[in-house]
Amino acid sequence: MSLFLRRYAFLDRRVFGVLYLGSTLWALGHFALGVVLWTLSAYVARTGIDPRWLLATLAAVCLAILFRRSAPGAALALATAAVVADALLGPSTWVLVTYGDILYAVCVWGRRRLAYGTLAVVAAATAGLVAFLLYALAAGGLPGGLLSVFQALGIAVLIFLAPMTTGLSVREHHLRAELERERARQIERMAELDRGSAIAEERGRMARELHDVIANHLSAIAVQSTAALSLRDPDPGRIRQILGVVRDNSVQGLAEMRQMIGVLRAEDDLDLERVMPRLSEADRLVTTAREAGLHTGTTERGTPRPLPVQVDAAAYRIIQESLTNALRYAQPRRVDITVDYGAPDAAGQALLVLTAENEVAAAPERTWRSELGSGAGLAGMRERVALLGGDFEAGPPGGDPRRWRVRAALPYDTGEPAAGPDTDMEPRT
Repeated sequence: MSLFLRRYAFLDRRVFGVLYLGSTLWALGHFALGVVLWTLSAYVARTGIDPRWLLATLAAVCLAILFRRSAPGAALALATAAVVADALLGPSTWVLVTYGDILYAVCVWGRRRLAYGTLAVVAAATAGLVAFLLYALAAGGLPGGLLSVFQALGIAVLIFLAPMTTGLSVREHHLRAELERERARQIERMAELDRGSAIAEERGRMARELHDVIANHLSAIAVQSTAALSLRDPDPGRIRQILGVVRDNSVQGLAEMRQMIGVLRAEDDLDLERVMPRLSEADRLVTTAREAGLHTGTTERGTPRPLPVQVDAAAYRIIQESLTNALRYAQPRRVDITVDYGAPDAAGQALLVLTAENEVAAAPERTWRSELGSGAGLAGMRERVALLGGDFEAGPPGGDPRRWRVRAALPYDTGEPAAGPDTDMEPRT
C-alpha cells in the first residue's frame, strides 16, 4: 500500500496553485466519458430543448470536480446548480453520476458540518421522494407501480447516499490515520526526550565516577609533589617516601581507571555492580590519605549492616571526595570522619549519616591548593545524595570560617524491624 501511495503521489501536486493534478485528470475523464454517453443518447430528450444544452450542464459539473478538494463547498454549490439545470433540460445520466462523485468529495475533504449537513439534506430529499412516490402509488397515478418506487429508491441510494456514506467512512479512516501518525510522532518525541535524558544522566554519572576516581589520587600526587618541590634541603629519605606515595597513588588511579573502562565496554550491566566500591573498602582510602600526610580519625557509630549497592557506592565516594578536599585544604592537616549507622524504624527504614570535618586555613594560605579544585566534587556528592533521596550539607558549621564540615544522610531499607538504641564505638585514629 505504501509503495502504491509513493508511486501515485504525483497526483497530489498542485496545478496553477489551487487545483490538484489528480482532480484535473479526473474532471477531464468525467467530461470525456460524459460526451461519449451523450453521443449515445444517454439522456432524456425533451420536446423543444436542444440536447446540446446538456453538454453545458456536463461541463459545469465537471468544472466543479476541479475544485472538489481545494474548495468542496463551492464545488457542491456549482454542481447542485448544474444538476438542477440538467434536470430541467433533460436530465442526462452522467451528470447525476458525476454529482455523486461531488457528494463523495464533500464528505471526504469538506468541513465536518458541511459533510453531515449535506448528508442530512440528501437523506431527507430521498425520504421525501420515496414518500411522494408512495403517495402517488396509493392514489393510483404512478406508472409502473411499486417497481417504480424501488427503482427510484435504488437510483437515489446508488448515486447519492452510497457515495456519501463511503466518503464519510474514508473521512473517518483519514482522521484515524492522522491521529495514529500524530500519536507515533508524540511517541517518537517522547522516546527522543527519554533518550536525551538517559544520555544526560549517564554522562553525569560517568563524570561523577571519573572525578571521584581521578581527583583523589591526583590530589595526593599534587600535594606530595608540591611538598617535594618545597624542600629546601634535599632529604633522600623524605624524597623516597614522597615518590613512594606518588607511585602508589598513580598505580591505584590507573587500576581504577582500567576497571571503569572495562565496565563501560562490557555489555552486561551486572558487571557494574560487581566493580562498584563499597563502604567496607574505605580503609584503603584512609591509608592512602595518611601516607599522603593527612592525619585521619575515623569513628563508627551503631551496628554496621549490609547496604544496598547504590548506597554503599555513594558512601564510599563521599568519603573519598571528603578526604580529597581535606588533603587540599585542611590546615592543620587533619580530618575526622564519622560513619553513623542509624537504627531502622518500624518500617525497616534506616539512615546512614556520613560526616567529615576539618579545620581550614585562611584564604591567602590556600591559594595553591585552590587551583586543584573546581567545585565539581561538592556538586557530585550533592547529586549522589539527591538521587538516593537523602540530605546533603557542606560548609562552615555554625558559621565558623575556620572549620569545614560535610554531612550526608543516606536513607536505605534494611528489611528488618526496628532495633535497639545505637551503640557508640571507640574512635580509631
